[in-house]
Amino acid sequence: MPSLWEILGVLVEFIPQVFVLYFILTILEKSGLLAQVARIFHLPIDNVLPICLTFNCTTMAVCAARDNPQRKRLVHFLFLIPCTAQLPLITYLLLTVLRFPFWAILIVYLICIIIALVVVLFVPKIMANSVLDQIIKLSFPNLKDCLVDTLRQTLIFAKKIFVAFVVSAFVIVFLARFSFDFKFVTDSRQSILFAICGVFAPLFAPVGLNHPVLICALMFGLIAKESAVSVLLFFPNVVNTMSLPIILSLVTFFTFYPKCLAAQTAINHYCGLKTGIKVFMINLLLAYSLSFVVYNLCECFI
Repeated sequence: MPSLWEILGVLVEFIPQVFVLYFILTILEKSGLLAQVARIFHLPIDNVLPICLTFNCTTMAVCAARDNPQRKRLVHFLFLIPCTAQLPLITYLLLTVLRFPFWAILIVYLICIIIALVVVLFVPKIMANSVLDQIIKLSFPNLKDCLVDTLRQTLIFAKKIFVAFVVSAFVIVFLARFSFDFKFVTDSRQSILFAICGVFAPLFAPVGLNHPVLICALMFGLIAKESAVSVLLFFPNVVNTMSLPIILSLVTFFTFYPKCLAAQTAINHYCGLKTGIKVFMINLLLAYSLSFVVYNLCECFI
């Protein structure tokens, strides 16, 4: 198991990449391009702000949509777009492990947006006549303002990563180093971590994610998405032995599966428990189905 400083060093390496992605998204927002996209798809003007926020934090996006007449329809879209808390694991697997170029991350976002728009088409409209009818001109944004906003968002991201890392580090070390009778174990396979996650292994076998470490990462991700990458970094031997189909399946599942506890709580509060359960199940089934397709196609052709 690597040291805490080694893991923290790997997490710090993600920050410049997150800064670049934030900068691109900020330019798209301030230039009016995102508003133009909303107009093309006949989205209400009140939807533009939550859509912009969801690239940063889904919880804030849901809160921003609390007074939106179409909020129940909107959250189906918001919950399918990766937030920045999901970036560390996606970046770690695609850029660091697989050595894919940076544009692979942008492709992931594009695919998510397309799938989200398709899903929204099947959600009943609440106010079909409330569209973005204002003419918004495209303009070149002030680069200084964009840099300032990007730096501010990156610092917030770094703080969230550090807090999640500290909390998850203590929990992971305890679960991976002690058995149920609280005896210290040197073999992680005898630990509480492997025992609990091993129960769910048969459910994840069809998508190739039946290893206890991968299940643990997904479970931690339901609490805070930033914690998922911390789990993997504690077990580099597991990551290094993962095949390409398993890695792509994990990226797919992690990208689309339900958001963190805070976001889920927000949707339950503003949209009702019924909508919250519906969105949770849609994300879970979509993640499982897509990862199943990705894993088995890769197994056949790679």
